Amino acid sequence: MSPPAEASPTEPTERDRHVHVRLSDGRTSVYDLITEYLEAAGKAPDWYWRTAGRLEGNEADNLEDLIANAFEAGAFAAHDHPEDLEFKWVTEEECERERKREERGEQREAAKKDRSSLSHYA
Repeated sequence: MSPPAEASPTEPTERDRHVHVRLSDGRTSVYDLITEYLEAAGKAPDWYWRTAGRLEGNEADNLEDLIANAFEAGAFAAHDHPEDLEFKWVTEEECERERKREERGEQREAAKKDRSSLSHYA
């Protein structure tokens, strides 16, 4: 996963880009991958998802655990499920266009579906 090698004078350079990591299959859920990681690591998915659902700003210890586990889950998915991930180097302009599409709702339904899979943990 390295940035584009060289850009022409009219194209942005690698310094002008950052990476987006997305699921390559719309039927795959990031929640399922995190749950699979937690189970494989001998951790309690129920605790993780309940804590994530109730997290408030004053629970710094829980937030740190959640972020650390999510980071580890990302590494797990990249190692054990590389086919489920897509890496795309984008410019700020491309990133902004993607955000605007999401705001218009073009990807909102997929996000709702992912979030609804958490409802039984709350």
